[in-house]
Amino acid sequence: METAEISNVRFGGGSAASVSGLRKGFSTGSTSAAAVKASIRYYFEGEKFDLIEIKMPGGENASLKVASLSKFNFNLEQKETEPFISKSVLIKDSGDDFADVTGGIEICADFTVIDKKDKNALKNLKKYYEKFLVYNIIKCPLAEDSTIIFASSKGIGTVKRKGLPVKAGYPAINPVPYKMIESAAEEELKLKILNGKIFFSILYVPEGEKIAERTLNPRLGIEGGISILGTSGYVVPISTKAWLETIKACLSFLEANKIDTCVFTPGRFSEKAALKIFNNLRRESFIEIGDYVSYSLRKVCRTGIKNIIFVGQFGKIVKIAQGARNTNAKYAALDLGFLAETAKEAVKKRSEKDAERIYGLIIGSNTSREAFGYITSDDFSIYSDDIFSKLLKKAAEKLYNIAKNAGNAAEMGFRAETETGVNAVNANTNAVSNAAAEGGNSADIEIVLIDYGGNEIKRERL
Repeated sequence: METAEISNVRFGGGSAASVSGLRKGFSTGSTSAAAVKASIRYYFEGEKFDLIEIKMPGGENASLKVASLSKFNFNLEQKETEPFISKSVLIKDSGDDFADVTGGIEICADFTVIDKKDKNALKNLKKYYEKFLVYNIIKCPLAEDSTIIFASSKGIGTVKRKGLPVKAGYPAINPVPYKMIESAAEEELKLKILNGKIFFSILYVPEGEKIAERTLNPRLGIEGGISILGTSGYVVPISTKAWLETIKACLSFLEANKIDTCVFTPGRFSEKAALKIFNNLRRESFIEIGDYVSYSLRKVCRTGIKNIIFVGQFGKIVKIAQGARNTNAKYAALDLGFLAETAKEAVKKRSEKDAERIYGLIIGSNTSREAFGYITSDDFSIYSDDIFSKLLKKAAEKLYNIAKNAGNAAEMGFRAETETGVNAVNANTNAVSNAAAEGGNSADIEIVLIDYGGNEIKRERL
């Protein structure tokens, strides 16, 4: 067989973005970090600029456009005196991802410096903002007796319930953006030696509360605004067709080059974890499939690839165990009842009492992450291996059944899955079963569960 020609395809994270030809944008996290950095620079330099450069999570630099810069005094009775505030405004650019509800919103950052001894300035500052929630305090890089206080204000949500990456009571700024913001501030302040000062950075989104009504935040227990998100720093728009064509092209490449193992991952985080776990495999073996579980399995089973590995976090694997063929929330809601029953089944052999307890805790959870926390807690850690084992077996069986039924019905399933969702795919079960005898290449399937830090927890093979 001739070597497959796959131009403009990068295996692993972001592979489909090149094929789609769509323009990338910047996450709320990147935009926030850039806004914070811009407000600090303008405070000290006073000259306006159009671009601000920040370091992205992948290590590269990116330049973001600055919409406006201004200075004002928060104490209206002292208009001509310090302390003053510098303000930067950036417009979130979501690229060609037109479905991003936060695209085009203003993300603002204010910055000021006050003397530690000036109690009135601190009091007036807090009074000036409608909402003022401190989320971290760190030492100034070159002045040990000076500190940087990071706060959020209007339009950034506050976490009210457990089960999210951010503790209840804190602003909804996820870990990666949180580090980006702090690093950007420290980088801009690294040459500023001002002893005995307090540096204030206040982040806010004027339309955030209104925009949040169109997100999942209210259901997740995040109140008062949007979340500041982003693991890569980018918004990568992609059409369904482009993504599926990329998966198909990647598999064709593996088949043409007689590479008999592929590693499917739902996203970049799980891919990074998979690369560490299976560091003996060629990079080309790793394919980011997004939510397209069924499509990817059907396609791989029509090649000569003999070993299929799926690496994912808890929530994705729960959905697969439920029987989801497409794990997008639009098609498959995570069923905490199913998870609770699975955990109960695993525990009751050893303790009926604890089985009922874990069932109740999971049923009452807000998210899969919260449920995962209960399963791995000190109270239930003696059962966690049993619970994960049962869950993985159910998930592996579902993957095996999809692969077993792969054949001429794959294209029919593809159309149903991409056009009308998972219900249409399930409606074609009989047709798939009838066609199973004609197609499908037998392969070993291994499913690997990773934790929220990217570490392997357990694996199951069929």
